[in-house]
Amino acid sequence: MARMYELLLKVLGLAGQSSDRSTDDLKLPLHGVNCENNSGSDHDLSSWGWWLGGLIGDAVASIFFWNVILFVDVPDFALVILGAAMLFWRIYRLRTAPESSAALPYSCGSVAANGKELFLVATVHISPRAPRDVEAVINGVSPDIAMIELDEERLDRMRAPAEAPRLQPADLQPLKIRLSSSEPEVTVLSQRALWNAEQSRDLISGEVFHDAENEHGIRPLGPAACGKVALVLRGAPGSEFSPFAMKAHHAFRGGAKAVLVINHEGDLPVQRLGSGPLESELRIFWHTWNCGFPQVPVVLLPSQEGLQLLDKCREQNTQDRPCVEFQVLEDSYPRRTLRRRLCQACALLFSGIGILYGIIQFAGVEVGGEFSAAEAAATSRGIPCVCIDVDMNRFWGRLAAALAPTPRNLWSSATSWLAFPRLMLRCLFPPPGNVDVLGSTVLHAASFPLRTWLAFPLAGFLSSLVMTRVLEALGSVSEHGAEDLGAVRKQDRDQVQAFMMLAIELYMYPQIYDAVVASRDEAMYQSIVARSNEKQAKRLVVVVGAGHSNGILERVRTRGL
Repeated sequence: MARMYELLLKVLGLAGQSSDRSTDDLKLPLHGVNCENNSGSDHDLSSWGWWLGGLIGDAVASIFFWNVILFVDVPDFALVILGAAMLFWRIYRLRTAPESSAALPYSCGSVAANGKELFLVATVHISPRAPRDVEAVINGVSPDIAMIELDEERLDRMRAPAEAPRLQPADLQPLKIRLSSSEPEVTVLSQRALWNAEQSRDLISGEVFHDAENEHGIRPLGPAACGKVALVLRGAPGSEFSPFAMKAHHAFRGGAKAVLVINHEGDLPVQRLGSGPLESELRIFWHTWNCGFPQVPVVLLPSQEGLQLLDKCREQNTQDRPCVEFQVLEDSYPRRTLRRRLCQACALLFSGIGILYGIIQFAGVEVGGEFSAAEAAATSRGIPCVCIDVDMNRFWGRLAAALAPTPRNLWSSATSWLAFPRLMLRCLFPPPGNVDVLGSTVLHAASFPLRTWLAFPLAGFLSSLVMTRVLEALGSVSEHGAEDLGAVRKQDRDQVQAFMMLAIELYMYPQIYDAVVASRDEAMYQSIVARSNEKQAKRLVVVVGAGHSNGILERVRTRGL
């Protein structure tokens, strides 16, 4: 029987799931099953028995639920009774909650596992209450580490220049510089460009070349730079456009191996070189007709060492020129070509997400203030604040994979809708130990100022309008194809198109949830475990959006830390 279930799973595309896929209890039959003290076929039969029983239970509950929703005229007093039951359940939860949680905000959940304590703060990213809750938890529980639902790139974009962290030597690129054969070799730490990791582990060495007539590298270098390491000044004379990527493209055309840029007076920048706005990259493309990464690495030298190297290059002695050598470091910092950035920008626009956040930010509503508050509170207490979320490249990759109409994804959508009544019940009446997502959202919404109440409905309406038009276009194309084949009559066009839109939505919504929420729950859980073990932390504070809270807590309860 276990072999039959395994064969069915392979046919449906559910076998061999990678570790970064969702382990939400909608989809994985092993979720919530105690695997200890079980082995072989007994464990397989028990696991699949639980899964099959849960699937049948969800199907029976769905039949009853959707019949009531679609075909029964529910009286108003029934909704009043439901609302009262929800309120009394939350009062009961508060009265029976452990004393240790009494001092924590209502939006905070906690769990202990493997000798560690995790305090999770469920937030709404546009809520003024969220930063206050985060500060209260960090100051109240005195954690060893704080973790936030961001990646390094998004955190860098959120920081004000004065909030940038100190440079860490481990993040800098070491270079070995020899000014002449009679002088000792010195090691200089320099800031690196985003695209350098495309040549990670490559050994770059050669004579340093400087063109006195093209000091800033604003034009392609001549043949004299071929096989050498180009040395240029940062910026450009006047207001001429010359970012780091332009210098790299010009150096590559001259055959240079790499580009050394001399910094202005002052410290090196904290962020990687080359992380500019989309408009800047479009200008680079206009000048270079290249929408990929520059093909040579770029490093930014400190001013003092760079000027010493420049003075040596200007000397007339052509027999004893300065040399440089470095091995390009590996770098996990997110990077993307202009092609990918344009694709992601279009996806943001046509999905409505970009419109939603664009209008909210245009209205002056702060987004993600709780993450800045967490970093500030952690810094003041002298504890690390680390990022645990996936970067935008992985996010869009997951979303594209989830929306592909494969047998596995079709099965996933179907079982998700079957589980909807159960999950709705857990949302309306959250079990003890879970975060009350609905109640926390109400408390956060109560703290919204008038500006947010005006901006958020408008942003939601416009973003949903765009998404509706996109879905209508998809349904219209399919309907016209069926009409041309004679499968649909012209007078039935509107009805068929409406059913096609409904089918697309029924398929897409669970898959979007899986990519945006459930799979990120898994990724963040794994990051929490890895970072806490790396830092040897025993008390953790995790700051995430309310939609991720119970998925992470459930994983900690069932799989530990």
